[in-house]
Parts: sequence; C-alpha cells; structure tokens
Amino acid sequence: MVGVTQTQEQLIEQSLTHYAARHGDPYDAAFQKLYAANADYEPLFFLDTDEGLRRNMMRTTLEIIATYLDDAYAAENLVTGARLVHLTYEINDDFDLFFQITRDVIAEGCADIWSDAHAAAWNTMLKDFEKARV
Repeated sequence: MVGVTQTQEQLIEQSLTHYAARHGDPYDAAFQKLYAANADYEPLFFLDTDEGLRRNMMRTTLEIIATYLDDAYAAENLVTGARLVHLTYEINDDFDLFFQITRDVIAEGCADIWSDAHAAAWNTMLKDFEKARV
C-alpha cells in the first residue's frame, strides 16, 4: 500500500516471515557465517555432536527477537541472561555477533523485499540488545 508506514516491529516480523517462507530455518546459513567470521568458534561446539546446542542457540536468538517484537524490555532481560551464560565460554565482546549474523542472513534471504527501513529496524533492535550489558 502506498503511504502506509510500517512500524519497526512490523518490518522485522515481515522479514522473518518472508525468510521462513522462502528459506526455512536460518540455522545453516547463520553458522556458516559465524565460522567464516571467526574460525575459533567452531571448536567451541566439538561436544555438540547432535547439533542440539547450536540449534538451541539459533532458536533462542529467534525467540529473543520475537519477544522484542512484543516487549522490548522483556527481550532486554533475555539478552542479559544469555550474556551471563556466554561468560562461561569467555564470549563477552563478541556476544552480539550472532545477532548481527542473523540480521545479515535474513537480509540476504529477503533481498527482494529488503529496504532501508528494514535495515534501520533491525539495526535499532541490535543497538537495544547491545545496551543490555552484564
């Protein structure tokens, strides 16, 4: 519709729905990008032989994003909790990388609808996540 402005939440939800309809789960693409960004991450999953931990990481990432769409404050609490868990693995400075990779995977998979407004919506959300520091 011409002249109808979508909210940040609507833009993020639209991109997630569009990606899922065309590509399914972003799991494989996200982990390929994670390992390409930093090969040191792959050995951290050496005991994850059934990929359960990695699948849970992707699911949790998407759940945090979905929570953000309904309640940004609740999502901030989830991000803080996830940050605490990752301290065990000495992942602090790079914690936000997986959220950024998820955005990039969704953007690439939604190239046919992706707009500056989508990018701005995702970037605002990621900045909000970055504020949730331990």
